[in-house]
Amino acid sequence: MRGRWAAAAAILSLAGLAAGAAGAGVGATPSAVTVQVDAAHPGPAVNEGLIGTNQPVAGAGPVISALGPAWGRADLSLDAGYNCATGTWDPTVADQRVQQDLAMGTEPEMIIDYSPPCMTSNPLHETLDPPDANGYAPWANLVEQAAFHEITTYGVRVFEVWNEPDGTFWHGTIADYLAMYQATAAAVEKAAARAGVTGVAVGGPALLFADPAWLEPFLAYVSANHLPLDFVSWHYYGNYPALGPFFTSGGTLPPSAPAPYWYNPGTRAQFYGVQVAQVRAELSRYPDLHPLTVIDEWNIDAGYDARSDGPYDAAFAAAVLDSVQSAGLDRMAFFRVADDSPHTLGNWGLLFSNLSPKPVYWTFWLWHQLAGAGLPVSLTPDQTTADPSGRVGAVASRSGAGAYNVLLYDFAPYDPSGGYGATDPNGFDHRVTVRWTALPKGPWTWSLRIVDASASADAVAATGKVGLGHAAVDVDLPGESVALLTLTPAS
Repeated sequence: MRGRWAAAAAILSLAGLAAGAAGAGVGATPSAVTVQVDAAHPGPAVNEGLIGTNQPVAGAGPVISALGPAWGRADLSLDAGYNCATGTWDPTVADQRVQQDLAMGTEPEMIIDYSPPCMTSNPLHETLDPPDANGYAPWANLVEQAAFHEITTYGVRVFEVWNEPDGTFWHGTIADYLAMYQATAAAVEKAAARAGVTGVAVGGPALLFADPAWLEPFLAYVSANHLPLDFVSWHYYGNYPALGPFFTSGGTLPPSAPAPYWYNPGTRAQFYGVQVAQVRAELSRYPDLHPLTVIDEWNIDAGYDARSDGPYDAAFAAAVLDSVQSAGLDRMAFFRVADDSPHTLGNWGLLFSNLSPKPVYWTFWLWHQLAGAGLPVSLTPDQTTADPSGRVGAVASRSGAGAYNVLLYDFAPYDPSGGYGATDPNGFDHRVTVRWTALPKGPWTWSLRIVDASASADAVAATGKVGLGHAAVDVDLPGESVALLTLTPAS
């Protein structure tokens, strides 16, 4: 977590929304985008494995479980549970995290980290040092004990080896990490064998970003030594290489406007898909490796960012989910479940510290509603270069119950005014016409849910009906917003 990267860098107008989405600037006419949905050619299912979490908190189970999360990532923190004087491990803290993940309905993904000081050869004996005392034997014994406990007690089946070793969470070299990975993976496999279970997954290296300088030697080493690698993982925060500020104690948070220095004009949601393609290309050089691809820590920023509390992060998340699904990513885990209180480091949460949902929470809820067979979409005009004026995107599906869903988003990465979607209307609004072709005979009822500066998706914003065979609905889509348009057979 908290990666510090120094470099690397009917056609019916919805009357209920029209007053709040007048266009590109108050009183202006929004630019038009047409989304065409092909209802006749269903494809692979929308990937709900992209709904994942980081660092569970007590009490969040009911609200997070509504998202249908697939994965919940949390630290084992072996340093905190191990008593160097007695040589015993207390699983209490780790068990609490697993229990909280299970309460949210997620499959726990446990990060095997950090070093008990007595297991390091560095004279400073820091928890971020390699646990290399006595050739990793004490560390391997501890890992086996912890993995066996979590496997047999809670059914944990996914283990990740360390966190961001290419960043500030590892005070060793690549060679140190590779030796530690080998010892750790072997210990997990030994624990699984002792427990008599199969299907336990081991992966890593949870890089700060898709860093070729680390990923290439890692893949080469794993392949050459025939080590288990069930998933390859990395992290990314959209605002890299800039970072929001960190707080080591509570206090006044920085203002959201004018745009603070850490707001990066070069931010692009589509860069996530580019990284997936890069990692897949590197994996293709090792045909004996068949790991899942996983971005298991991500958000707009790696520190405090006022945009995380508003509709900007919701639109960003929707654009990222679209990008990585198109690129074939297997799963993701958003950082993190909830803000802490008082603020100490950042405000990354899907939830505020009182466990109420932020706008970005509703993006994942809407993605969950997309469950079903994906449908082809095309956008006119092409949106590839539309970031500066607000890029419209769409993901469509057909549910098993016969409903048709279209997730729409309007994301502008950089707003020099500092507004970032906090007002409606704003300078990035678009009028979007959604058209279906080859739709089964209707009539159909449509409903719209929207997440923007003034609405959240828990309420239906507008409804209407369309006719037979073909259908089209106009949506006034505010800048920095996400919407779900649903067609269901009319009764």
